[in-house]
Amino acid sequence: MNPRLSVVLLALSLAACGSSDPEGPTPDAGTSVPDAGTEDAGVPDAGSPDAGPVDSGTPDAGEPDAGSPLVIPNTLSGFGLFTGSPADGGLVPVEGNVPYTLSTALFSDYAVKSRTLYIPPGKTAHYAPMAALDLPVGTLITKTFAFPADLRKPDQDVRVIETRVLVHQPAGWEAWPYVWNAEQTEATLATGGRSRDVTFIDTEGEARSFKYSVPSKNQCQQCHHLLDDQGAQVMHPIGVKARYLHRTNTYAGVEHDQLEYLASLGKLDGLPAAAELPKAPDAFDPQAADLTTRARTYLDINCAHCHNPKGTAGVTSQLFLDIGTTSMFSLGECKRPGSAGSGVGGEFDILPGNHAESILWYRMHTEESGKMMPQIGRTVHHAEGSQLIADWIDSLPAKSCK
Repeated sequence: MNPRLSVVLLALSLAACGSSDPEGPTPDAGTSVPDAGTEDAGVPDAGSPDAGPVDSGTPDAGEPDAGSPLVIPNTLSGFGLFTGSPADGGLVPVEGNVPYTLSTALFSDYAVKSRTLYIPPGKTAHYAPMAALDLPVGTLITKTFAFPADLRKPDQDVRVIETRVLVHQPAGWEAWPYVWNAEQTEATLATGGRSRDVTFIDTEGEARSFKYSVPSKNQCQQCHHLLDDQGAQVMHPIGVKARYLHRTNTYAGVEHDQLEYLASLGKLDGLPAAAELPKAPDAFDPQAADLTTRARTYLDINCAHCHNPKGTAGVTSQLFLDIGTTSMFSLGECKRPGSAGSGVGGEFDILPGNHAESILWYRMHTEESGKMMPQIGRTVHHAEGSQLIADWIDSLPAKSCK
């Protein structure tokens, strides 16, 4: 049977797709998946739109209506969002599942990531100047994590570890982690998370080994929750903000601005003129912006989903690292933390002119459990990121916070 027809859909969608299984597979509560290891089994190209979209019809993920949530399939292929697999050099987005990249991405243990956005037929996202795009019910966002054997050759000897899927259900967003098998032929739902031994050569030519953690479904919520007007935690996407999407990408051999491309497909409305679009720079390109802008951009994409006025960590700590914060005190300058504890590098979140005595830098740099930030999502520290923040703190006019 065509694997696209094995997906669990809404009752109406099932009938439309001709499925013979109205109930569908039951989501896995934590099925054991063989260790993905680090041996090569092909290169994923979900994030390489240069070849153009593959016309495989509408993804079988379906389109939840106002009252019927999408039943989550047990396997990634059950969504019908890709053709092929890493084992055959595939994992190609089907037509309508649009690959995208970010100008600056969240750090995840040096994993190479590819992303796609699927908006159901007949539905449209709405532009937002600061928050994530207002995406309709039925939207699916995927992010695939992989490790090349050598970071200096990111397209060679790549091993895929996991694919995360954000699903916009009628009741709100849900996060579902899928772990790839050793054969690289399928990814299976792993709601309880997993760990994998990973080894690679870093950009300096040094061998790195560590245990990579695939978050559980509940752990995903820790980073994606914001507080609504009633104080309830509500899940939201993180990366699909206009400022990070406003960059060029290649579709079917032609370069397009990603936001304008979505608009041309009828998938995004309300887009202002290009000159009015916010644009986040590549935080590691000195030619793209000044040091402060690049450092603030790095903090915004890596930290601000929790450290903002509507994030749980932000409300608790009153440390706001989002790009919209203008108060240097709220950014941490001469600010004592609410509950950092002892042995976290200093007395203040940021001691201007001295990164070595700034808690913000220390918690980014350390790999000690219970002290490092973020608390989940990384095992090793981001050398380039912590150096960027160190340079920024050191560039601030020195002052005595006491």
